[in-house]
Amino acid sequence: MRVLFMGTPEYALPSLRAVFAKHEIVGILTRADKPNRRGNKIEFSPVKLFSLEHGIPVFQTEDMKDPALFEQLKALSPDISVVVAYGMMIPDTVIDLPKHNTINLHGSLLPKYRGAAPMQYSVLNGDPETGVSIMYVTARLDAGDVIHAKSISLDENTTYGDVHDSLAELGAGALIETLEMIESGRAVRIPQDETKVTFAPSISKEECVIDWTLPAAVVHNRIRGLSPIPGANTRLPDGKLLKIYKAEKVFGDYSGEPGMVVDVIKKKGPVVMTGDGAVCILSAKPEGKREMPGFEIVNGHYLKVGDRL
Repeated sequence: MRVLFMGTPEYALPSLRAVFAKHEIVGILTRADKPNRRGNKIEFSPVKLFSLEHGIPVFQTEDMKDPALFEQLKALSPDISVVVAYGMMIPDTVIDLPKHNTINLHGSLLPKYRGAAPMQYSVLNGDPETGVSIMYVTARLDAGDVIHAKSISLDENTTYGDVHDSLAELGAGALIETLEMIESGRAVRIPQDETKVTFAPSISKEECVIDWTLPAAVVHNRIRGLSPIPGANTRLPDGKLLKIYKAEKVFGDYSGEPGMVVDVIKKKGPVVMTGDGAVCILSAKPEGKREMPGFEIVNGHYLKVGDRL
């Protein structure tokens, strides 16, 4: 089929490569270029770099309702549009343009976790499984009929980064299967059960701050659900920020106030009390420093037994 692809970040690349191998990509829509962190160089999105490498027409806009853009996309005569982490709301005129409309790869088992951060919330909430759903795009966010879904199991140490990478690959395969269903006329539209809808809004800065009064399981989920980005954080005794990327629940006869360092496990790291139980910090990054193993946090004199986070 003639496919119009819409996507921006690294997450979209496995799907883009898979579609490119099986179908004709007539055009790519990606977010506008932006300066790098230092502000001295313009960075192209991973999806744009792919389009340039393969000579595929690329379109970038800050206004999806621009009539000129619509005419350009219409001239491509796409059979279907595929959206994977594009990052902009799509107007009805563009959604309905292709013969088979527009489908989206979403990182959850809909109707659970509609919104911008479904992968993070599956870990934050300690879910035993998550997955991808491929649905028709509608004016309502992530509310379209589902065509296909695939799931993976999660364990208590799975991080958001693990889920992100796994679903990028899982989604690419599911997307190809979905396109085959649509092309052969076998696709079935399954309406979402509105009574089971939950939401996963963008993660705020406030949600990244660790509340040590919560139980160890909740603190552990917070750390792994925000790892590697944006990173769960706390404050060191000197007031500087400490981002924690990896931890584990520990069991022992510990006592102390929430946030207090009560032990150091050799070759692992400092043990911190929570509202119920304790966690051991395995990997973290002090403000202005590199990420380091937990035991280096102790060896570098950032934390010692008796300190309070």
